[in-house]
Amino acid sequence: MIFKRSKTSTNGTVTPASSGPSIVAQDVTIEGNITASGELHIDGTVFGSVRAKSCVVDMNGFVQGELVAEEIFIRGRVMGPIRGLHVNLYAGAQVEGDILNETISIENGANIYGMISRAENPLADGQVHQGPPPVDDKARPAPNLAIGQVNYFSENPDETFRPLKVVRPV
Repeated sequence: MIFKRSKTSTNGTVTPASSGPSIVAQDVTIEGNITASGELHIDGTVFGSVRAKSCVVDMNGFVQGELVAEEIFIRGRVMGPIRGLHVNLYAGAQVEGDILNETISIENGANIYGMISRAENPLADGQVHQGPPPVDDKARPAPNLAIGQVNYFSENPDETFRPLKVVRPV
């Protein structure tokens, strides 16, 4: 059936009939923002922000822009920040951007180039990834790096404790 009729509830308000997911097919390219009140499947290309209740970026799907949804399932590629209550990254997923979530699952084989942060309400507007709070080095205790009876840093005072540098491919 092409058209579905709206249902009238007992209190007189009109509610739309339930429908299946909205689909951006593999041969479709959208330049602009998408807002869906239900489920959205993206197997094509979207240049713009995406907001939905639930969003699936399938294997051939590509989103360049912000992705915001309660439930997010990614098998394809997303370039931009992601905000979701429950974020699921499957093998083959490629994410280039920060992820703000309440819960996240990452399957072996998913690639992430960005930071992952947990928030109580990641869907709140204006929620931006701030990164970890600044650390006062004087308040931080010296790391206990003794191996056996030898402390590497006491024998090599020119060396300092420094975090690993993240290298992103071009």
